[in-house]
Amino acid sequence: MCFSWQLEGAAVICPHCGKDARYRDRGNGMCPVCKRAFALEPRENRLRLHDVRMRKLIGKLGNGEGLRYTPTQLYYAAARNRTPAKKSTYGFTAVVLLVLGAMASWVIIGSSGFNPYVIAVTLTATGAYVVLVLVLTIRGARRAKREGRVDVPMSFGDFKTSVIDRWTAVYDKPPTGLAPEGNRMYPMVPGGRAPKLVLLCPDSTVLACLMLNGAHEKHSLALAQSVHQLARIPGDPDPSGGAGPVGIVLHDASPAGLAFASAARAALGDRVVVAGMLPRTVKDNPHAVRLRSPLAPADRDAIRAAASRLTEAEADWLSRGWWSPIASVTPAKLLAVVARAVDRAEGIADPDLGRAQQVGFLTWPTAS
Repeated sequence: MCFSWQLEGAAVICPHCGKDARYRDRGNGMCPVCKRAFALEPRENRLRLHDVRMRKLIGKLGNGEGLRYTPTQLYYAAARNRTPAKKSTYGFTAVVLLVLGAMASWVIIGSSGFNPYVIAVTLTATGAYVVLVLVLTIRGARRAKREGRVDVPMSFGDFKTSVIDRWTAVYDKPPTGLAPEGNRMYPMVPGGRAPKLVLLCPDSTVLACLMLNGAHEKHSLALAQSVHQLARIPGDPDPSGGAGPVGIVLHDASPAGLAFASAARAALGDRVVVAGMLPRTVKDNPHAVRLRSPLAPADRDAIRAAASRLTEAEADWLSRGWWSPIASVTPAKLLAVVARAVDRAEGIADPDLGRAQQVGFLTWPTAS
């Protein structure tokens, strides 16, 4: 079944019959004219998703190359440009307080028999009360706008049931390229060979994406979610007797991501390439998935520990609770980042290759 449509004002246009379908006419999830079903009703999901946008998201994640992606990556792709701050309740609270204040003033004045002295005192007190409420409301609203939580407006669980499952039911198959995340075993070593490179990322979604698209085989990478898993990589980590594998680190643009990178540096020393997201790449990017949540004490410690590697603007952005998930990076960009990091890591693992890279001898044939 193939059905696509786009929003025009309050109506939906069916490309099969060219007729407008207003919301009240398409309440059964079908075009009222040609009777073709569609999967997503934008008024019934908080991401405002419809079939046309969903197809565009699927195409972007596949990048025209048949790349695979996970439900989490699709979720963040759908959330892009749809993560406003939660609405503040300060305005509603102020209205309630003002109404209560007015009622109390009227009761006091009425019970006094409209005594002029009582009226003057009550109106003066009421005026001061109104000013106080307005000042506190404005200050609170500004603080909420500056520090309030910013989340994806639909939970991941709801997204899976109302978007992915609905799409699968209507089109008789899941979105093209989507692969279930499942429970995967990490680390992985292609062919049982001892790895020279280990990619570390705390997000299993990212590791699943890399594995689905064959990055671990292409670059002979072991995959791990923590530095503690390095000890469980099968085989001799360095048969030549060297210093062990070189680590490539991917992480969120977040205090937790900075802490993860610091732990990797502590474990691997100078044999590490940190290729994670940096706040500077997302903090001013309106197309990035930028979220905000209250900081824990450990988050503040991570920001302070990484202060020497952050600009003042980056530290301030993180200190206000902002962060961006690396799972929001498209598979194509993720694979490109890994490929560049592998080039750098190979230079560390093989000093001769590293020196050749520095002078540009990257394409010389191997001597026979």
